[in-house]
Amino acid sequence: MLADNQPLTVAGLRSFLADRSDLRVIEEVHDAKNLRDAVSRNQPDLLIADYNIPGFITLDDLGQLARDVTPLNILVISSDNDKASIMKALQLGVKGYLTKACSRDEVLLAIQSVAKGEKFFCHKILDIIMEKHFSPQPENCDPTILTVRETEILKLIAKGRSTQQIADNLHLSPHTVQTHRKSIIRKLQIKSPTEFVIYALDLGIIQK
Repeated sequence: MLADNQPLTVAGLRSFLADRSDLRVIEEVHDAKNLRDAVSRNQPDLLIADYNIPGFITLDDLGQLARDVTPLNILVISSDNDKASIMKALQLGVKGYLTKACSRDEVLLAIQSVAKGEKFFCHKILDIIMEKHFSPQPENCDPTILTVRETEILKLIAKGRSTQQIADNLHLSPHTVQTHRKSIIRKLQIKSPTEFVIYALDLGIIQK
């Protein structure tokens, strides 16, 4: 389902999805007050929405839907560059977030991932997430629990890079990458490195 009242955006998404036999747009919503009814009536695998349009859907609308309609997979595609708004959207239960500058391949991968209930964030959004949790805080003199190299590797892991791709990117051996990967898992006390993003968003904390 598409929830966007900008005709060019909707037309572009429809045209893009029309080439895919495994994807189908079941309804377009152009009025915020009809959004809940449309979602309840159609029970879509995926809701693609933009909240950054004056007089249309708000962050609170999406948050309320995420709380009340379970399960509902929401993918935001927005031009919003405000870090606070982006973090709020993710904390409200949005599973995926793309900027409107993303490539066609990234959009397709996001749609396929979020429709299955997986989390997906484009590189810009991941950078904001990482910056929020790893930028130094003046009032806190405690050392960062991850090294600079581990933070670099964590960013690449969150972006879906394989061990070999990370090794090639950072000019390291695959064994060294695996060693750092194990250290990240141990320090963050999670079952897999990719769970970091889920913990950071759903819980809003990173614990030692």
